[in-house]
Amino acid sequence: MTKTVRILSLDGGGIRGVIPALVLAEIERRTGRPISDLFHLVAGTSTGGILAAGLALPRGAAPAFTAADLYALYRDRGREIFQRSLWKGFTSLGGLTDEKYAHANLENILRETLGNALLSSVRSDIMVTAYDLERREPHFFKSWKAQGRELEQDRTPPERAKDRDFFLRDICRATSAAPTYFEPALIRSSNRERYALVDGGVFANNPSMCAYVAGRRIYPGAERFVVVSLGTGELERPIPYADARNWGLLGWIRPILSVIMDGVEDTVHYQLKQLFDRNDYFRFQTDLDRFGPGDDGPNDDFDDASSANIAKLTRKAEIMIAAKSSRLDQLCTLLGEPLTTRDDLGYPPPA
Repeated sequence: MTKTVRILSLDGGGIRGVIPALVLAEIERRTGRPISDLFHLVAGTSTGGILAAGLALPRGAAPAFTAADLYALYRDRGREIFQRSLWKGFTSLGGLTDEKYAHANLENILRETLGNALLSSVRSDIMVTAYDLERREPHFFKSWKAQGRELEQDRTPPERAKDRDFFLRDICRATSAAPTYFEPALIRSSNRERYALVDGGVFANNPSMCAYVAGRRIYPGAERFVVVSLGTGELERPIPYADARNWGLLGWIRPILSVIMDGVEDTVHYQLKQLFDRNDYFRFQTDLDRFGPGDDGPNDDFDDASSANIAKLTRKAEIMIAAKSSRLDQLCTLLGEPLTTRDDLGYPPPA
């Protein structure tokens, strides 16, 4: 049997995470197995990082949450996360002079959902992205590092597992700290080293390529890689030249974030299409355009967690799942094959 590594990658996109959550729920329904039993490595950015952590969280011998559970979390509590008091809106001038939302609600939900679970405790390998403001470099939360694997011994001092272990709730807070929406996350590793982090979407809103590179390193015995990449909806809203031509710093504050994230997503998708055969690369993405004349599509803003918008995002996901049902069947047939063991893939032992 071909030694195959299966990688799942989950884009960022705020409340639009309901779309990949529903695709994941459909995969779990069709295969009858949890996501953490179907993939060797799950990578996520922002909302995708929250999904990755939630799906890998153990509860005894089983995962704590199904993908359907996490969809329900977005549906039922999304408005709590993106809730702004009148005072906050006034003092931040609508988000222009301070972050748009207080982070307390987000942190409370993450604490309730993930508790005190550590990165080292996850059921399957995960990698979550963030950007380190003080060190001015990307930061990758890697479960195998937290478990003492692939540590850099030539550093001074040598890297230790507790240097790379964090509470999952802190990881999710960091990866979802979108600039202008939430203040940066100030968190500490298990050895109490501090990190000031923002949303990994500023450099890897689609973390598929990062995940593929990591997979090649930690599974050196692999003969084949299969990458499954889930989007949170393709941005359709144009930025008219007549508007943008006169924008200064203030005008570009919000649009530039979505431009960067959208551009990164499409670029990584292009790269992987060039590298992979169609049977080894699966990208599930939907447009966010209107459903038809007089039937507007979802709002593509990261933070529109209204029940009406979540219903539209849900509808978009359901339409995509139906339209790509044969492709999902192809993927689920592949996922139904026995998972190659880590030992057979040359997975590094703990240091």
